[in-house]
Amino acid sequence: MDFSVPAVLKSISAAGAAVKALGTWWRKADGNSRALVGELKDNLIYLDLVAKDGVDLSEIIDKLSVSEYKRLSKDGFNFNALKRTKIKQYSSLENTDLASWPGKETGDLVEAIYEKTNNLKIRYPLVKDNAKYRWPARVHNIRKRIWLLLKHVNS
Repeated sequence: MDFSVPAVLKSISAAGAAVKALGTWWRKADGNSRALVGELKDNLIYLDLVAKDGVDLSEIIDKLSVSEYKRLSKDGFNFNALKRTKIKQYSSLENTDLASWPGKETGDLVEAIYEKTNNLKIRYPLVKDNAKYRWPARVHNIRKRIWLLLKHVNS
């Protein structure tokens, strides 16, 4: 299945650049931010194995983590602290499934990434054979949102 990636995200999505960018962000971050970025990085590596290397989702589903996000949410962490400005209006996001993100806060995007990841972890083991869920599309949608978060934080 071929997926369209908005031009603004192409350089981040190519050849491990997103994982490298997450590593750079991780090295600069501290404390709670560092823990969250590390979890995002690991999750992206696992999702890339599914999307790019053909690993079956059932092989990595238990390795996807939402524990740092849940811990930080419980502790009242302000996810907007990752980047205090709102997501910019990139023209290449227009007419894509990411078109609604400009103007929203960083925390909203982080919440969406983790909501989709948690949903995948809950549903996949129970209904993995149900074709209506389009698992490859769900994996790719999470990856695109992580790429958008990286673009936003680095802009």
